[in-house]
Amino acid sequence: MCAPVVVLPQPVPLSAEPFFRPVTRAKRRFPMSTLRKCLTLVIVLAVAGTLSVYPSSKAEAAKKARFAHNMPPKPQLLYHAAALTFQNNLRIYTKGELDIDIFPSSQLGKDKVAAKKVQLGSIQFQIVASNNITAFDRRLDIFTLPFMFGSFKGAAKVFNSDIGMTIGENFRKKSGIRVLGFIATGFRNMMNSKHPILKPADLGDLRMRIAKNPIMVATYKALGGSTIGMSPTELFSALSTKTVDGHDGGSSWAWAQKLYEVQKYLSITRHQLVAGAFIMNDKYFQSLSKKNQRAVLRAATDAISWANAYAEENEKEIMKGFARKGLKIDTPEIAPFRKAVKVVHQKFADKVGGMDLINRILAMQQ
Repeated sequence: MCAPVVVLPQPVPLSAEPFFRPVTRAKRRFPMSTLRKCLTLVIVLAVAGTLSVYPSSKAEAAKKARFAHNMPPKPQLLYHAAALTFQNNLRIYTKGELDIDIFPSSQLGKDKVAAKKVQLGSIQFQIVASNNITAFDRRLDIFTLPFMFGSFKGAAKVFNSDIGMTIGENFRKKSGIRVLGFIATGFRNMMNSKHPILKPADLGDLRMRIAKNPIMVATYKALGGSTIGMSPTELFSALSTKTVDGHDGGSSWAWAQKLYEVQKYLSITRHQLVAGAFIMNDKYFQSLSKKNQRAVLRAATDAISWANAYAEENEKEIMKGFARKGLKIDTPEIAPFRKAVKVVHQKFADKVGGMDLINRILAMQQ
């Protein structure tokens, strides 16, 4: 007989799917063959989105909230894995009183559209790159500034500090959207089809697609690059037809979009962090009982903590995947890039909270 098992996703090579494994600190009490059978059953249930230690009838009876993100429904991709973890935790912590339906792949609208729906309340939860929601509160753009974070751990340190809490609370007061936390989902790098990018001057003959964010535009201008804003849904076609030469983005997103099929060179610049904001409609949160409010916060905190703990390993696996797909990967000397974009910090300091705040975050990366 199988013992009850609660699972959280664990990162594995991209060739393997799914990557759910049991989490346990107890000594094994069953033969390996029995554990394998149990794990097989758990994997099937987890991927189907039905895993819970409570009867499915309770989960079905619950009023389901809607959870949006832009990644395909693959458990190797951090947004979807975090959403699945949150879903399972929420069912457990509320004893089936609350549940969510997950809508991956921008089914409920592109990032900015979906975030507006979160603000209005037609979507209750979303994980979204913070640079796509800074129109609600420009102070959130401090996470978009170039070379602010030296590592995944350094980013998580800021997210979990009074700085992260204050930024989240300011965002809630201004937008009506509650920030449950931030996930360091990866670092932005440069990919293109022409040649390696080893120094800022190498951007001179490249037309790069970037997200439509003022700081990102200013960053590439400081580096001497030519950019174009373009919807993510148009990018693969634009790269295929050479309308654009390359793009700026995080590794998870580039892998999900299969951009390795239309790009040749990957330069590991890590010039900006992709900070995933885990957000929810604040009125929906306030409508819940105190008990379920605590459960939502706990479920989100656990999912965010898991995601931040495994994000770095997940990115390493994706980089291995890019290498297997034939991308030529270079790691340029970063000092010239850092020097070129210092002007961006100065230009946007007043809008994101001031140079003192910028310097506090930089000091936390030591």
